[in-house]
Amino acid sequence: MGRISTSRIFETPSDGHYFFGYFNTPQVSGDDSKLLALKCDFIDWVPDKSDSAIIGYFDLGKENPAFQEIGTTKAFNWQQGCMLQFCGPDYLNKIIYNDFDGNKYVSVLVDLEAGSQTAFDYPIYTIASSGELALTLDFPRHYWCRRGYSYGNIIDQKKNKPIVEGDGIWAMDLKEGSTKKIIKIEDMLNLSPIGTMDEATHYLEHMTFNPSGMKFAFLHRWKFPEGGIHSRLCVADSNGENIRILNDSGRMSHYCWRNENRLIGYGGISNSVNRLRKKRGMIRGLFKYLLPVYHFFIKDSSRIAQTLTGDTYMEIDVSNGKIERIAPTLRGEDGHPAFIPNQDVFITDTYARSELGQKAKLFAYDLTMKTEALLDELESIDKYDETPLRCDLHPRISRSGKIITIDTMDKQLRGVYGYRLNH
Repeated sequence: MGRISTSRIFETPSDGHYFFGYFNTPQVSGDDSKLLALKCDFIDWVPDKSDSAIIGYFDLGKENPAFQEIGTTKAFNWQQGCMLQFCGPDYLNKIIYNDFDGNKYVSVLVDLEAGSQTAFDYPIYTIASSGELALTLDFPRHYWCRRGYSYGNIIDQKKNKPIVEGDGIWAMDLKEGSTKKIIKIEDMLNLSPIGTMDEATHYLEHMTFNPSGMKFAFLHRWKFPEGGIHSRLCVADSNGENIRILNDSGRMSHYCWRNENRLIGYGGISNSVNRLRKKRGMIRGLFKYLLPVYHFFIKDSSRIAQTLTGDTYMEIDVSNGKIERIAPTLRGEDGHPAFIPNQDVFITDTYARSELGQKAKLFAYDLTMKTEALLDELESIDKYDETPLRCDLHPRISRSGKIITIDTMDKQLRGVYGYRLNH
């Protein structure tokens, strides 16, 4: 592959705040003609039950396209939006997103061509390529576990406890409108249990289907009462069977599917420090007092931190569980990876950190050539960096592999940039 570069081809207008949400979910239609976005008039608080955002799209075939409104949502957050996305298998005219109907979270399927809408009784988290199968979780429970990644319409105190009986992952049949629990939280507690699970707050999140929709990966996480978190990367068949742990170092963050049987992601590879973190006594004792000191002096993205925790970009073979370090020049920074279809290249980013004078950066990494390319460097709003109000770039790649989109505060408001990928 030749040298990778980009040219910016699109920016949202300055008449409001525009954003999309999470990484690795294509923001544009299958033919690269429409770009989805949410629009709102504030950015300085975490969205709650009184807030709403407009949903719509831009026609990328037009110069200075107007925002075409589709509807509104009252179920959104800054990090993942409202799970807005095009539906397969063609990703052309069907759009789905989450909303709140006044009593419960729902999802809404819009057919632009037919001019119709279908509401489902549950919100979606991720959708298989067929467009007929989705996964979801208990969003009111998630409120107590990841506020920045949840919705603020339902505040159910009964779900504010370490383990919620009946929690898990549900499969949604979007053709029939039915829902079935396929993984129970109790199943995960009994899967290779370790001491730090005791008294911890457990939850499941970040489910993602592989390209065919036959399998999905997800994170089982638990928070220690003393502080800190353990993350396991797991995989299961689309019906929830054959659950396996892929990485149990305790440190696993962002990942994406490279192909049917391989994942890449950022996290820790098992070492002596991570093995100690699995011991309940160490968490209660030594780590309880050392962790605040560690985080005061050492940033998670520093070279010292990466050496201690073994954090790195990695590739995981799902078929045999083999883990291999990759992209060594990117090793010191967690990011949000997304693969260019049918290429050995992934796009990722870094966080803006104003106290370090660090801008948000967009990178491409070629796994064959083992080279990286800086695609862009963007400003942020300093006071929001490293807070729930921050704006991560969260790169998304179109299914054609020709367009990259990001969220940004580069011009001191939330906006979306689009780039033409040249290589």
